[in-house]
Amino acid sequence: MMQKISVLHPCDTAYFDEDTLHRLSRDLGQSVAENILCRALEDIAARFVQIRNDYAAGNHPTLRKSVHAVIPIADQIGLSGLAHIGRDVMICIDQSDPVALAATLCRFLRWGEMAMSFADLGNDLSL
Repeated sequence: MMQKISVLHPCDTAYFDEDTLHRLSRDLGQSVAENILCRALEDIAARFVQIRNDYAAGNHPTLRKSVHAVIPIADQIGLSGLAHIGRDVMICIDQSDPVALAATLCRFLRWGEMAMSFADLGNDLSL
């Protein structure tokens, strides 16, 4: 029996919430807000390394903790989409759904990496 394999072409676009970035800048000053943004992105990047390692090792409890730790950081800097996908990843872990976990975790990492790439390119993040 031959089955057809579908190839998906993801078309997500990562974005920073402008209102969150403006609020950070207004409340803390542009310099402090930019420092927080840079540190948060560095923290997310470091956690992504741990998340990949946890997933590869099949260590789902630690994977869940690592993903959970990214959510408030993402919310703080206006990556609400990343936070939302992170919650979806945790649901997949909780439901022990390996196929959904693989797909959702891939989307989570891809979305976060797009956001970090956007920031790394020196794009104006409206601070």
